[in-house]
Amino acid sequence: MTDTNEKLRSLFLAAIMVFSVFAMTTGFAGSAAAASNLDAGTFYSGQEVQIDVANTDGDGVDYEVRTVDDSGDQDQVGSLRRTVATEDGVIDFELDGRLAEGDFVIVRSTSGDVVRLDTGEENPISAADPAPENGLAGVETFEVVPQDLTADFDDSEVGTSGDSADVDFEIASDVRNGYAVNISSDNLDRDELSDIFSGASDTPDNDGFMIIDERDERSNLVDISDDSEADEEFFDDTEKIQIINAEGDYTLDFTDIDEGNYTVETSVTDANASDSDDIEVVDTGDDEASFAEGVVTEQRGDVANISIQLDNTDQATVQIGDYEDDNYYAIAEVTDDNDDGVAHVKFNSYEAGYGDGSAVILPGDDETTINTVEQGGNGFPNEETSVGDDILEATDYDMLAVEGHNVLDDETDPRQTIENEDDVGTLSLGERSTENIQIWRAPSDTYDDDITDLEADETAPVYDLIESGNITQTDEAAIDSEVDVDDDIVVQVEASGLEGQFVDSNGDITTDGYGSASGPEEGGTGSVFQLGFEDADPGANTDSPIEDISDSVENDEYSVIYDEANDTHFVAIDGDALQSGLGTEDEDEYAANFTVFDQSSDLVDSDDDSEVVTDDVEFLDAEATLNNENDITVQAAAGQQISGTTNVAPSTEVTVRLRSETSSSPFLLQPEAAVTPNGTFTATADFSERSPGANFTAQSRINGRNVGDDVDGTIVDSPTATVSISDQESDGSEVTVDSAQLSSGGFIAIHEGDAGGDVIGNSTYLNQGSQEDITITLDEPMDENFTAVAMPHLDTNGNEEYEFSGGSTDGPYTTNGSAVTDSANVTVTADEPTDTEEPTDTEEPTDEPTATDEPTEEATTMDSGTDEAETTAADGPGFTAVVALIALIAAALLAVRRDN
Repeated sequence: MTDTNEKLRSLFLAAIMVFSVFAMTTGFAGSAAAASNLDAGTFYSGQEVQIDVANTDGDGVDYEVRTVDDSGDQDQVGSLRRTVATEDGVIDFELDGRLAEGDFVIVRSTSGDVVRLDTGEENPISAADPAPENGLAGVETFEVVPQDLTADFDDSEVGTSGDSADVDFEIASDVRNGYAVNISSDNLDRDELSDIFSGASDTPDNDGFMIIDERDERSNLVDISDDSEADEEFFDDTEKIQIINAEGDYTLDFTDIDEGNYTVETSVTDANASDSDDIEVVDTGDDEASFAEGVVTEQRGDVANISIQLDNTDQATVQIGDYEDDNYYAIAEVTDDNDDGVAHVKFNSYEAGYGDGSAVILPGDDETTINTVEQGGNGFPNEETSVGDDILEATDYDMLAVEGHNVLDDETDPRQTIENEDDVGTLSLGERSTENIQIWRAPSDTYDDDITDLEADETAPVYDLIESGNITQTDEAAIDSEVDVDDDIVVQVEASGLEGQFVDSNGDITTDGYGSASGPEEGGTGSVFQLGFEDADPGANTDSPIEDISDSVENDEYSVIYDEANDTHFVAIDGDALQSGLGTEDEDEYAANFTVFDQSSDLVDSDDDSEVVTDDVEFLDAEATLNNENDITVQAAAGQQISGTTNVAPSTEVTVRLRSETSSSPFLLQPEAAVTPNGTFTATADFSERSPGANFTAQSRINGRNVGDDVDGTIVDSPTATVSISDQESDGSEVTVDSAQLSSGGFIAIHEGDAGGDVIGNSTYLNQGSQEDITITLDEPMDENFTAVAMPHLDTNGNEEYEFSGGSTDGPYTTNGSAVTDSANVTVTADEPTDTEEPTDTEEPTDEPTATDEPTEEATTMDSGTDEAETTAADGPGFTAVVALIALIAAALLAVRRDN
């Protein structure tokens, strides 16, 4: 091999150059003409083309490149675009300028014969085979189109180390696939560009140029033993690399590239197409893994949530515990799948030390992968018979983190630990506890409508139901299997250390096995805990057996929602199923019992007794009472309210069924109402179209069934009222209503602005009948003009005190369902003295004032011409003279004062 070849080979292998010899041309400047490549196909602006002409008469024979005229039925030879000449029987020209776009044909200048592009033969236009009916044949024309090109970075910024040094780069063209590109940058040399595009690839040990495609595969394309002055010229005189088959996506690696802004130029080697894009290289520091929280606190048996921050990397190794100090450790390789710089893991302290480590360190979310987990220590993994028999002790455990997966690679070392860690944290495991249990109840349809579709850790809707009053704490619950109104029951348990039993292999809370996990202790070999119900009053000298939750109701009749953050879980139970399972009757009292056993696991110290919490609930037959069981009287008007009480759960929907008993006025009304926390409900019905004197029965119903006794009712005449108020002036403290007619007595309320505005005043009690010139003092004086709306109100409770606050008490008189009103504009006037007001008494001045005499304040005020002096109720010449005399005396006194 020549020295030149050796030099080229060394250069190519060191830089891992990528380029191609393109099928129809070469990308190197100064290349000699190749064999014919012009055919009846598509070419791109800027390409160089050649064709061997079969009938040449030597060098310098002229040919013409003309357009294709497609205006007629057959393509014909069109206008001249360029004249070219042969050299060694070859026509060689570039597709630029006037040949940059369009359809073209080559003809001999002297004869006008057309050149076939497949053979180089020249024929008259009509002699093509097959004959095109005196038109051009397809083998005689070629197309030229401009090539587009985009070469863009996916981000505008890239780092200098680790994963941050990687950035995606795409080269694409809409009209072409097989093409090569040259890549260059003013501030990057060939070696740097080669490193950026080839990444961390090993240098190949064979001869040849290399290609990197979207799968990061490499192929040997050209043997460099083919010496070429063009090759040498290209690589000696330019700082660029070349990629063949460039179309595709690339991941570029800017590791150790200097900080700064770079413009990367990408150009097609054989066509006039190029693009550039900018990238900023910033120093991102070293690869590093650290803990988001230096101290993570949890209880024994629970699951600790640990977050690892990743800088310039998406991989880390995490260790919990130390072999020497804690006699236990667990170590795992962690990957951040979405490159957001954080990986989340869960550490199951209940499973730690037993069995497979994959159940100990788990992914904390869907974007984190746990690759490998190992655990060990003095006696770990333990030889206990079941998980939970020997749980980690309550103490502090070191947490170590280091970037990368570079620890668990020695399968022969039984004590693999992290060395040279990036960060240290603490897992603080505390003692667990069983704190409390309480019983809540909810309307009978809550379990089916709001609970069954919740995920095991979806606690927010449960708290929302509590906040809205749909779930309420209670010591009693309504039952009535015949009418299907059994309150649903929710048992809330506050106990830590249980989470580890309810985490699946993906790190998610799952409570599907709650029923099978709950059960009796059975001499220390049974369940860890039990939730059940027992008779709270079984009688003297007897114990009530606990009815386990799984024995009381079927699995699909209760759901467990786990609040991991607050060490609390809710067991929501279908009320009908629980009433049937327990066989409850009126006034039966049961206790909900939650026990964590001291013998079945290591959750409770063996020296302690089992931990038990209970809460009682009394089951009572569902009842409802309307109007205190008194007859109901309503008016033939809208907005008539019928109230009642019940012992069913608050927020239960109660329907008040109102059915006519008068054949001449038949009707059926069914207004609904929700039970309030104090056990009352109020339904509102419209009787405006019903006849006074008609009788009806009222019955409360829940879930379509009657609850409680029915009550008789009667419709009476609707009270009527009129009111009139006129535009007026006022000092802002009161308004006057012209007249009112109240059939049942009551009040006049004044609203500001409109009927829905604030009530700013009301009258005292007004007797039934007509009233005139009713003066109403406002609650607060008004200081500007306003609209006063007068609205008559009833005195529904008969105490002659206006008490309306938007409820049923002292409601407004209505007509056709709307409140009776009238409105007026009130002009607020200033408080000025009237014509009958006397001027303020002043002390008469003496005829000869002394040096110490001074004019009175009022005299000064008069002299200044105030409104008070001007509006004094007096007139006539005599009064004017008196005023003038007083003014002169005041001036004289003022002059004397100044002289002194």
